[in-house]
Amino acid sequence: MKKSLLFIAATSMFLASCESDSKKQSTLDSSIMSDHVSEYSKPDECYIYNKDKDLATLRIYSTGGDKILGQLTYSLDGKDKNSGPIYGIVRGDTIIVDYKFQSEGVYSRRQVVWVKQGDSLLEGYGDVYQINGDVKFKNISKLTFGKSIIFEHTNCK
Repeated sequence: MKKSLLFIAATSMFLASCESDSKKQSTLDSSIMSDHVSEYSKPDECYIYNKDKDLATLRIYSTGGDKILGQLTYSLDGKDKNSGPIYGIVRGDTIIVDYKFQSEGVYSRRQVVWVKQGDSLLEGYGDVYQINGDVKFKNISKLTFGKSIIFEHTNCK
């Protein structure tokens, strides 16, 4: 059953990547992948950001090839805590995911991009646009990394 779902996800990813729209961001179909984080018992990699009163955690589960699933939580001082699944792809040293999270009882989805530097993941920031309620980056190649949240590799618990 798991293999069938992963095959469907991979096929959906392939078909989506064939579109020529230059603004389209290539990520996995959330309706297929977002509910499958619970199927993986132990994450492959874990990261933490802990500075002053801010805490963020990231758990990554590899699904084979360039696809990943995970769980992301932000608890930043002065902001509402939000937590939810991530699903996306790895391109070289860059991780591009959709983050489906709940904050104050409302579900939202936004794109998150990290670049790997040693044992750290530097979160990217830049201009965004909204499409069907989802927040996406306008141009991933123009993101700024390392100016704010930097996740450090940690042991998975």
